[in-house]
Parts: sequence; C-alpha cells; structure tokens
Amino acid sequence: MDVPVARRPAHPGGPAPVTLLPVLLAAWAAMPADAESPEPYHRAGDAPLVYRGPGRERPEPRVDEIRIAWFGPAGDDASEGLEPWRGAVLALDEENAAGGYQGVPFRLVPAWSGSPWTAGAALLVRLVYRDEVWAVIASTDGAAAHLAAQIALKTRVLTISPASTDDTVHMARVPWTFSMSPGDDRLAALLADSIARVGRLLAVAAAAEHDSHASLVSLRRALTARRLPAPATVVEFSMEDLDAGTLAKRLLAPRPQSIVVLAPAGAAARLVTDLRRRGYPGVILGGAPLARRAFRRAAGPAAEGVTVPVFHEVGRAWDGFVSRYERRWGEPPDDAAGQAYDAVRLLAQALRRAGLNRARLLDAWRDLSSTTATATPVRWDALGRNERRVRLGAWREDVIAPLEGPQ
Repeated sequence: MDVPVARRPAHPGGPAPVTLLPVLLAAWAAMPADAESPEPYHRAGDAPLVYRGPGRERPEPRVDEIRIAWFGPAGDDASEGLEPWRGAVLALDEENAAGGYQGVPFRLVPAWSGSPWTAGAALLVRLVYRDEVWAVIASTDGAAAHLAAQIALKTRVLTISPASTDDTVHMARVPWTFSMSPGDDRLAALLADSIARVGRLLAVAAAAEHDSHASLVSLRRALTARRLPAPATVVEFSMEDLDAGTLAKRLLAPRPQSIVVLAPAGAAARLVTDLRRRGYPGVILGGAPLARRAFRRAAGPAAEGVTVPVFHEVGRAWDGFVSRYERRWGEPPDDAAGQAYDAVRLLAQALRRAGLNRARLLDAWRDLSSTTATATPVRWDALGRNERRVRLGAWREDVIAPLEGPQ
C-alpha cells in the first residue's frame, strides 16, 4: 500500500508554508519587561572537572627513573623559551638533590618541533607511550597547550602549561589539563582598565598567530564590556613578512595615546624599537610575551617603560627563587621561569602523594589548590586554570617594577 507523502507546493501561487516565527515574536513581545531570563540547564565551570574512569587500581611499577615530558624548546637554543626551560631544570635538580622519588631520580625528557600539529604530535605521543612519562609540561604557548590537551584526553596523562594564557585550551573541558598562568580574559581586563585611565585613543598591533589572535579577541571583549571606544587602528601582521617601519607608521597615523602590542617576544621587540625610534612618547602596553626576558634582550633600551602583566608576588619565596636562579644561570628569571619552576616542584610533590599512578596523580595535583608556590598561591578553577592574582608592571632597567595605584 502506498503511503501519501506531504510535499511543499512547488507552484509559487500555492499556500504559504506554516511558520512559528510570528507566534514566537508575539510571545516574546508579551513578556513583562522585568521577566527573569531562564536559567541554563548547566553552566560549564560550576563544578570541577573530575576524571571518574579506571586506572586508580593499577599497582605501582618499578622504575629506575621518573620521566617528565617537556614539550617545548629546550637548552640554550630555546630562544623565547629559554627562561621556562631553565626554571624547570633548576627545579628538577633541587628535587633530585632532595632525594627524588623514594631515591629514584626525576628526569626531564624534552621534545619539540617547529610544526607542533604534525611532527610535534608524533613526538608527544612517543613521549607518552614509548618513554612512559608520568606527566607532560607543555612549554610556553597556546598551540603546544592545545595539542597537549588533545593528546591528554586520549592518553590520560596529566598535562601542565606553565605560561600559556590561552583561555580556549580549557573550553574542551579536558580534566587532565591545567595552566599555571591566568587567562587572556584576566589580562585583557587589566589592559582595558589601564587604557581607560591613560588614554582612550588606542592603536593595536597583533601578530597573525594563534596566541596573539586569542589575546586580541579577549581585548576587544574587554573594551566592549567597559563601553570604551573601539581602537582607532587595528593591524594584524604576519611575523614572516614583518616590516616594523611600515607597521609603526600605520599605528602612529591616528596619533594614539596608547598602543597595545600582542605578539611573540622577538616580533614585539622589533616593533617597539621602531615605535621608540620614531619618537612615540605615549604608553605602550603588551601581553604576556612582553613580560619575558626574551623581549627585554631583543628590545634593549626600547623596553624601558613598556607596561606588561606581572604574575608573581613579591616576597621571601620569590626572592629566594631569584637568588638561586641567578647563581645558576647568571641573570634574573622572569615570570615564565618561575611558573615552570613551580610546575616541576608541585608535580614532584603530587607524585610523592599519589605514587606512580596517573589517575591518582591527577587527583593529587588538583588537591594542591591553595598551595603556596614560588610565584604565588595556586588556586585551580573548575576547568584547571590558575586563578592567581595578576597586576601590571613596567620595565625599569633590567627588571619589571609593579605599578602603583588601582589595577
């Protein structure tokens, strides 16, 4: 028996299709002005992410060393990642001097590729499976953190980013992923508040790469939330074809009172140097990469006065770390070095609590919330981001001095 199938009339003169849009619009218009918005069924971030799967029952294996993966540039050729690597090495040496894990030494196993989504992925999987690492420290940028988060979800291994500020890493809600730094939303709020105080006529330069674009998105949201004027000029530039002189001219054309530079340390240094060379007297603000010593080395005197985020808390713990770091490496650390140092020290502490078991290690790591670390207390939010305090400072000679006043 054939079943009749309803079809929309093909002839334009046929009856109009039924739509619910007018009904919905009428219902919305009839709602009282003070009607409350409906509550969402679930808010991401209301409750901590918890891994409830298997693994905690596995016995502890016998090993001759405790391997920790370092997914990022390593050694003296690390360039912009030099300070985090040095901070991690210093922490590892101190932990081994204190006895390691029940007499078994810790070892950093570095691996990196300039193309993390191709060769880098293979290297990281090899670290997890062949080298049997107990955790992954995903170096300094958002691209590495994103890749490590995806692999952590599949391999169930604790992954820690010491210096990435990319909020989107945690939007995937992977319970194995943590960040030592506060996110771009917190940094953008500080920059927007500073812009409101020092001068609203704004120009922005952002590199056309992952982290810088993410920072730009957060800055635009922060400006909009404060009802500040849109920037007079926004220029996204390719680092491969960076012409600092031409870019500086475009930024200076509207005579801005403040300029925000969102770029990796080397590219940011070239641009800031050209802006100062052209006599720009206004405020220059930057994202987290401009707070790294790689920026200070490359920019030289042009870094003087550049406003940047400050993550560490001045105190005995930080001063002690700075002293030990300077004795070892001959120059002061930056916040990224302190965060990498804390990542290794806290990881060793969690391993001693949990034993050699990845699932129990994850539990112990999350339980470290409210622990006082070298740079600042660690307070994990529900998604694994550190809710540490952040404020603004400025480069003064060879150090970053916190700015006074409201922040």
